[in-house]
Amino acid sequence: MSGSESVTPGSLIDLLRQSIIGAISTATAPGKWRVVVADRPALKIVSSVLQMHSVLEQNVVTIQLITRSRQPYPDMDAVYILVPCADSISRVIDDFRVDSRTGEIQHRQYARAHLFFTGALSDTLLAHLRSSPAARFIKAVAELYIEYNPIESRVFLTTPSEQPFYALYSPHALNLVSRDLDAAADRLLSVIVSLGIRPYIRYYRPSPSAPYEALEPSLMSGYGTTTACPRIAESMAALIQHKLNDYYSHEQSNTNNSTKRPETLTPSVVIVLDRSVDLYSPLLREFTYQALVHDLIDLDRGNKYTYNIESTDGQPQSAEAELSEQKDPIWKQLRHWNISEVSQTLADQFEKLLKDNFGIQAAKQV
Repeated sequence: MSGSESVTPGSLIDLLRQSIIGAISTATAPGKWRVVVADRPALKIVSSVLQMHSVLEQNVVTIQLITRSRQPYPDMDAVYILVPCADSISRVIDDFRVDSRTGEIQHRQYARAHLFFTGALSDTLLAHLRSSPAARFIKAVAELYIEYNPIESRVFLTTPSEQPFYALYSPHALNLVSRDLDAAADRLLSVIVSLGIRPYIRYYRPSPSAPYEALEPSLMSGYGTTTACPRIAESMAALIQHKLNDYYSHEQSNTNNSTKRPETLTPSVVIVLDRSVDLYSPLLREFTYQALVHDLIDLDRGNKYTYNIESTDGQPQSAEAELSEQKDPIWKQLRHWNISEVSQTLADQFEKLLKDNFGIQAAKQV
């Protein structure tokens, strides 16, 4: 891990970072050079917590996108980090082509393949992989469970689509509910597995006298039979429990699982809520530093701000500030404070800087 990336105890960002670095660094023998291959969703996960140089430090020659034409490295092993889907499996198989009649190798993109999937790989896809000509070149297959987006050390997103609120609550989008709930449950499973907990699942069930009862009951039939109010939390809790049971069964049956994670014995509870438990917060304006920054400033990728400054020779130039708890301790300290407290604290810190810095005092006197 790069020295510029500080570690926060219990941080989801650090857990995700450690999972990725661990997969890359332990896939081949120590000191041996390797290639990292990823699809776009997996690469987005990697880049959300790791800078390019942090990956290359793990004896990585290059990072390649699996959907592009790639330079072959037949003498090096490849570490694949992929979402568990049919397209990614097909592309891996296509990297190692063998003549079905003679058994001769027609194309070998890399020496061997170490496959790491961001989530659970279905039995169907695993069977397809095992029965393919590429199977003889595959050294290892493992599931990392890294399908979540940690935006802070203890805050993460499981956003399943571009418009999840519409997909989950609109009576005109009932065909999208199952898709988004399943995707969000997969991401929450990744968080639970990363934390190494075996939680009790609890959920919120809205009362029948809900704000949705005026809707046509036939439109809401997919949400439950006893009330017109959509039971999003109940459906999500059932999905999470089902996926957890499958995961535990898989872990118990796989005695040779080298990536098995240690579990904590501390009792844990996952409480599943949906927006119907609090309808008013989205309509209110928060006065925390973080909330106002996001309201008033156009941030690139949610945390980067570009602004103009004047260079030493008087020429205008652009500069970039990144609001990151790993790189900006002031942002980490103040982001959840009320803006009035932030203003006073920053003013006090600035005054202290002027008082303690003799160079600044001397410059003011000139």
